[in-house]
Amino acid sequence: MTPSAFDLLAGGKDAPALLDGARTLTRGRAREICDDIARFLGDDAKKLVMVENPRSAAGALAYLAALRAGHAVMLVETAGLGDLPASIERMRPDVVLGPSCVRATETSADYRREAENVPHIGPARRVAPARATEPSPELALVARTSGSMSEGKLVRLSYGNLSSNAHSIGRATGIRPTDVAATSLRLDYSFGLSVFNSHLAAGAAVALTTASPTTGRFWTDARRLGVTTIGMVPSTVPFVLGDPQARARLSSLRAVLVAGGPLSAPSLRRLRAAAGPRTPVFYMYGQTEATARMTCLDPALAAVREGSVGAAIPGGRIEIRGRDGAELAPGQRGEVHYTGPNVMLGYARARDDLALPDLTGGELRTGDVGRMEDGVLYLEGRLDRQVKVLGERVGLDAVEAAAMTALDGTTVAAVLAKPDEVHIYVEGDADRLGRLRSLGSAGLGVPRGCLKLHAVHRLPRTPSGKVKYVALS
Repeated sequence: MTPSAFDLLAGGKDAPALLDGARTLTRGRAREICDDIARFLGDDAKKLVMVENPRSAAGALAYLAALRAGHAVMLVETAGLGDLPASIERMRPDVVLGPSCVRATETSADYRREAENVPHIGPARRVAPARATEPSPELALVARTSGSMSEGKLVRLSYGNLSSNAHSIGRATGIRPTDVAATSLRLDYSFGLSVFNSHLAAGAAVALTTASPTTGRFWTDARRLGVTTIGMVPSTVPFVLGDPQARARLSSLRAVLVAGGPLSAPSLRRLRAAAGPRTPVFYMYGQTEATARMTCLDPALAAVREGSVGAAIPGGRIEIRGRDGAELAPGQRGEVHYTGPNVMLGYARARDDLALPDLTGGELRTGDVGRMEDGVLYLEGRLDRQVKVLGERVGLDAVEAAAMTALDGTTVAAVLAKPDEVHIYVEGDADRLGRLRSLGSAGLGVPRGCLKLHAVHRLPRTPSGKVKYVALS
């Protein structure tokens, strides 16, 4: 390994690291495989390595190998990813690993015509000899934001970002070496990858699966592999709770992790009830710009701090600041600012940006609105979701929260589709609209005559499960 690297496979050689179907890869064996992959990648210069399907054994090992060898990684889950050629053209990775990535570079003049075969991984292709800008020595990961309000951004994360967040999450959620976390979330988005990283960093194991917790296949795999911990995004929760076996499935786990967007208080209450007293539910808040997670709600405080996303993770600090940048007193509403070692180096728009140094200094303006009370954070929406309707300020996230409470947690989306028109889209049957009509515009915080209601079978979502507002507005 180079001095700038991140080793997630440290520890006893016989301890399990990756569980893949009937095969268990110990940490010692995984290190041997990673060393073979690192020899293929070479140590002549730091590279950007694009890794396909990281929830497969080949993809997970390629990711681990590149980090251990001091390279930078960009992860892609190719299922449903239509912009792979555009991503390759934009970032010009030095090596692409996986059949879809290799096919996407076949006609590019930037890459060698001959594909190669990497031990344990499969097909790969290297960039042509004219090299692109070398990434910064600190750069470990180029991650994609979820893009609920836009098409998403690319974030530059360092080895220190990944390491600090992995260890902080381990402390906040009490990860044990005996735990087995399932890859229930995509790893090319930050929450899923942080579950993977934090468990391996704590000496625990990861069970590789591409199945969702909404399917019977996932729970069959989970029982067979001895899974103790799963991560879910809020959009998954209603489907999991709607299954008749939800209580038995959730209560068999040691922990449930929820992040990746707001979860209504009624939904969190039902999830905690289904999981039971022996399975804590950790509700968290974060952003890709902070390597996934910034706060964690202690399950012991969930009932008395309902509606909160918890306190800052170890090593982090949350402040609420006003428009003038001054810190506000507890209870006052303002923009959420986060400071910690997990804050990104900055954004990347093109390959040359990967050489940039740290541009944030460990401080992040989240763009979220919230308040601190009794040491925990309460979120109240996004700054860019504050709109004017007939001259009145309306928080679209607050409108959504009121509607979801009225509908006992049913997912809704509120958008300003036209000037002075707030449209609420309700997921499910049209009969649910009657409950919102009875509540009225005033009960939802919308000026009279400006509310439009719609029922939809399924709201448009990003690959990470967030509502895709840009598709509605």
